[in-house]
This record gives sequence, structure tokens and C-alpha cells, in this order.
Amino acid sequence: MSGSARRSGPPWSVDLLADLHAGALDARTEAELRPLVENDPEAREILAALDATLADLRDLPPIPMPREVADRIDAALAREARPVAPVVDLAAARARRNRRLGMGAGLLVAAAAAIGVVTLTLPGNDTAGDQPPQARSETPDTPVTASGDASPLAVQGQNFGPVFGKVLGAQNYGPLQNQDQLAGCLAGAGITAGKPLGVSPIALNGDPAVMAILPGGAPGAYRIVVVDPDTCGPDNPEGVLANSTIEP
Repeated sequence: MSGSARRSGPPWSVDLLADLHAGALDARTEAELRPLVENDPEAREILAALDATLADLRDLPPIPMPREVADRIDAALAREARPVAPVVDLAAARARRNRRLGMGAGLLVAAAAAIGVVTLTLPGNDTAGDQPPQARSETPDTPVTASGDASPLAVQGQNFGPVFGKVLGAQNYGPLQNQDQLAGCLAGAGITAGKPLGVSPIALNGDPAVMAILPGGAPGAYRIVVVDPDTCGPDNPEGVLANSTIEP
């Protein structure tokens, strides 16, 4: 039997004396053991050594917790307090993300075009360089009202960038009057579409026209179609004056 194993009689084990010293024994055992140990000089020396050890420990300065240990504990507590994300359908989440991307891109393009930040250059505009839209527009733009009483937006060549933000969101069919007549004009070029994202009369190189912004078939893409309201129709493809797609 080792010297640290518990023994109920002298010589007393260090483990038993340590439990007695720490008050870890039940009351009945401690009451029976205390007078026996106090009559044993060797046991009293061990108890005195334990008293001295506790006194030395109490006199030690406080030891701070290492910073890296505290950081790990804080991080673990933060992870435990973090709410658990609900389980969602992955396909539905992706569909919502794609819709939001498309809507967000449209709003950003519209806002940027309205303040002249982005340049939207469509095919056919050979004179377009790195100049801002305002510098390439030869005629000042004038917003058109819902009734169509004001001067239409001016566009030169195929540079629709300066008016894109004003047309996007507008629903002014001008001389075409309604969506059905616009759909008939688009059919002349084989274009089928529902309600446009924006439609407004414009002055294309000084001539009356109607510009429509349609979905481009991909998130953030737009299709710009311009028709001649006097000649366009299902049987006249030449009534479509412009048909271009803006990619994100």
C-alpha cells in the first residue's frame, strides 16, 4: 500500500488528512477522526504543513489571466450567444437572391444614370468615348410629365445613357396611348414582352419616338427598344428604330 493511500489509522494517509483539513469529510467521520489525529504528532505536523501552504498561497499576488486565453473564452461565449439561423430551402433562397440582384442592379443603374455617374453606350454610337453622358448630349434633357405635355427627352444617335434613369420606372406611352399599342409596335421586330419596366416619349435626333425599357433576360440586364409612333406596327419592322441590350 502506497503512502498516499487512505488509511483509517496511524500512520495516517496524506489524502485522508488533506480531506480532513479541507473539511471534505462528512460530519460523523470528521467527528470520529479529529480527536484521534490531534493525538498523533506525525498527523499534526502534516496538518501544520497544510496550514502553512494555504498561508503562502494567500500571500501570493493575484495572477492575471493571459490575454489570449481571455480572448478565446470571450469568442466561445459570443458563439454560444449567437442565434441559430433558421433552416431555409436552398432553391428558394437562391431564387430570392437572384430577384434581389436584378432589382438592386436596376435601381443602381437608374440612380447612377440620373446623376451622370455611369455611361451607357449602345451599339451604333461611334462618337462615344470616355466622356460623361452630359458631354455627349447635344440637346439638354427635359423630363416628361405623365400627361406628356412637356418636351420629350432628347437623345442623339444611340446614346441612351443620359435618359435611362428618367425613363426607367416611367409609364408614359405618349402617342401610343397604352401598352397594347406598344406591344403591336414591338411585334414588328418579333419582340414579345409584358409591361415594360419604363416607357416614355423621347426625341430621337429631333424626331418623335417612344423609348421602352424591357427586362434583358438576365439579372441586371435591360433591353432598350425605340419605336416610331407614326409608322410602327406588327407588319412594319422598320418602325423599330433601336433594339439593344445592356448587360450588367
